[in-house]
Amino acid sequence: MSKKELLLDQLAICRNDESWIKPLSIALEGLHKEDIVWKQSEAMHSILEIVNHLHFYNERWLKRFKGVLPTEIVERNADTFFEVDHVTEESWKTLVKKLDEGLASWQQVIEETTESKLHEHIPTFPEDANWWQAISNLCTHNTYHIGQIIFIRKAQGSWHIVED
Repeated sequence: MSKKELLLDQLAICRNDESWIKPLSIALEGLHKEDIVWKQSEAMHSILEIVNHLHFYNERWLKRFKGVLPTEIVERNADTFFEVDHVTEESWKTLVKKLDEGLASWQQVIEETTESKLHEHIPTFPEDANWWQAISNLCTHNTYHIGQIIFIRKAQGSWHIVED
């Protein structure tokens, strides 16, 4: 299996293909405003915070892969987990749609890229990493947070709509 095929498989599993894990499309299905802002404790994140965090990093890395260096400075990872003061059902749906569209864009850009680009060193990145490694880590990052979302849903009792 090529790196390209591997990444496309990982992205599909994160986005909407059921595999060993539930994808984001299922993890975020049927949620309402009270579900997305709920916290088991103040020390934990809400689903809304996690989705904002995922959207931020998926888009940031997609832009970087397309050659657009990030201009926004993030001093602390914690700053990417943010609540929206006046979230509505409509703004939530828009955010979920943006997250899905971002993953769809990742799938498209990987489909269109060459295998050799995936083996290139990431320009202006302080670590010694190739693109395929970073994108694979991005997928792992998504699956980690999908697990958190499902855990939160189970704790709040909103996971009943999906059978395990």
